[in-house]
This record gives sequence, C-alpha cells and structure tokens, in this order.
Amino acid sequence: MRIAHICPFVGERMGGSERYVWNLSRTQARNHEVHIYTTTQNPKRVGTRLSDGVTVHRHYSPLTLWNINPLVLMMKPLMMSESDIFHIHSHLYFTSNQAVAARVLKKKRSLLQLHGGVGIPPYDVGLLKLSAKHFYDRSVGKFTIMNSSLIASVSRSDLKQISKQYNIGEERFRYVPNMVDVDAFRPQISELPEARTLLFVGDLEAWKGVGSLIQWIHAMSKTRLDSLTFRFVGQGSYMKDLINLRERLHRLGSTLTVEILGPRNHSEIPSILQRSNALVLPSYWEGMPTVVIEAMASGIPVISTKVGDVPSVVGNRETGFLIDRSISSFEEAVSAVLTDSELVGDVTRNARKLVEREFSPLNVSRVVDRVYSEVIS
Repeated sequence: MRIAHICPFVGERMGGSERYVWNLSRTQARNHEVHIYTTTQNPKRVGTRLSDGVTVHRHYSPLTLWNINPLVLMMKPLMMSESDIFHIHSHLYFTSNQAVAARVLKKKRSLLQLHGGVGIPPYDVGLLKLSAKHFYDRSVGKFTIMNSSLIASVSRSDLKQISKQYNIGEERFRYVPNMVDVDAFRPQISELPEARTLLFVGDLEAWKGVGSLIQWIHAMSKTRLDSLTFRFVGQGSYMKDLINLRERLHRLGSTLTVEILGPRNHSEIPSILQRSNALVLPSYWEGMPTVVIEAMASGIPVISTKVGDVPSVVGNRETGFLIDRSISSFEEAVSAVLTDSELVGDVTRNARKLVEREFSPLNVSRVVDRVYSEVIS
C-alpha cells in the first residue's frame, strides 16, 4: 500500500502530532511505501529525502500564522501523488485543507485524524483569535472535516465534540489511540531524579495552564519551607512571565526555584523526564496529550487536570494523579508524589503496563491498518 501522511512540521517542530506521524510512518515503512508531506522554514531543507525508510517531502513555508499554521502552497505535489491513502493530520492547518481539496478534486478518499484543537478554547484568547477560530471552524475547517471520508481521533472526547459541532453521525468516526515509542521512553534505573523536581513540557501558552502553574508556584513560595524545583521545557508567550517569576523567587531567597530549559530536541526528553519526580500538566484544553503517555511509559508519575481524554488514561492514584484547578488539589498531589514512594511505585508500574498494551507503535499501526481498509473499500 502507498501511504501519504500530511502533517505540517515533521522533523521541524516535534509536537505531539508530529511525533505521532514520525513513529507511525517508520513502523508502517516495514510493510508499506510511506511518504510524508510537510513544511520547512529553512530553504536548505526543501526537497525530497529518504529517512528511515520513509520518503519525506519538505515544502517551503516562509511564515506561520499564530505560530502554528504554516503558510505554504503544496496543491500541485498533492495532486500529483498516486498514494492509495491520504492520512491527513489535524484539521487546523492549511496543509490539511489543501490535502482534502486535492482528494476531492481527484475523487479519492481520505482519512482525517484529529490531534486536539477541537471546539472553542475554554479560556480567554482575545476577541481577534476567537473570531478567527469561529470563522475558520465554520468555513475552511468545516470543508476539511465534512469532505474527509472517515474521521479518526486520538481523543474520544474530541470525536463527541466534532459530532455535536458539525452534526455528523458516529458511523464516520474511528477512535485511534495516541502513540509513544515504548523503547525510547522506558523506566531507567540508572537515571535518578534530581532533588525534588517537577517538570512541565509543552507550549508555554494559556491552553496548557502555564498561567495557573505560575500562580500556584507563587502561592506555594509564601508557605513552603522545603526545597522544590519547577523545570519548564518549551517556548511560548508565557516565557517572560516565567523569567520574571524565576528572578522574583531568587531575590526573595525562596526554597522554590524555577528552571527554564527552553525548547529542546525531542531526543532529549526521555532523559529530562527521568531526572524528574513528576510531570505536571495543568491544561485547560487537550485531546490525549502525547507527553502524558511518554511520562507514563518512562515510569514518571503524571499530575494532570481532568481535561480531554486524560481521565480515561490517568486513573487518580492508580495510573497517575488527577487534580482540580486549585492550589490545594495541586499541593496534595505534589505531596503524595514526594512522600509516598509505595504509592508512586504502584502508580508507575500500572501506567507502564497500560501504555505497553494500548499505545505502542505496533498496536496503533494495527488499528490504523484496519481503518485504512475501511477508507479504501
């Protein structure tokens, strides 16, 4: 089978959906001819190259809209593709819109897979962005969703939202699990957590709850006497706020410290996870975040808000710790992680077993192959 994945930043910005595409395509390349159509802002990387058995086609995008959407034209190569299946990742991108349009014009079928970003953000994003999201969802986004043969998602809650928003019957929906490289992300006895460290990995943006986490750290600095480090990996609009918080804690001589590592290559994340006592994800808006199952695979407990599909994977005090959006709930979970080693051991063992069973590349690839058969037939 000839498979074409359409995803905006594979190998450039390794977010959750990009890691998903890369892991899935490498697994599929053992038995299929696999292509990835993606973008680059580096003119030197434009072109077609073979990597790990996957043919990667990079097209130049000089700019991105709101730092997430590449401004690129790739209709011609998409129209020329003779792939049996177009596997289009997320409806939010111009790459996705063009891919669906190409399949419609060629009267061929496609699979659209959602990785989050469904519906209206449950926080204040400003009138301009909110208006743009409304317009997009009701125009180009609607075209992309309505003209895809089948719609898959890593999140059952996102499928419910799409069904309600666009009045689509459940017969067009397929749940496909998120994925983690269980060989790269695994418990490592040789790596020991650095002294009392909580880790955040992701975009430093409102939807990830970074503002809430800053408030909680500030409140804890007034009462907590034992040392604790909050480590941040990522970039985004809250970077300045984090720098200010770090400097303020330092001036006050607080026992709490903030470390800002900035954006890191994804190959560094397993080691960064292993040097942490827990992953913290205080998000407002998620589907099924990849970093959660990466931490679970690594034997690192997860502290997360009850958002998206997270509660279906992170069972409170069974495979992780679920919190309300309050400082008291957060502190209770932190205390359990730092003081109850027996509970943490049970939680992390259960979490690893769950990930191996449901979220390995081999299992997800089998599920995807079944969906492909439905699309083609």
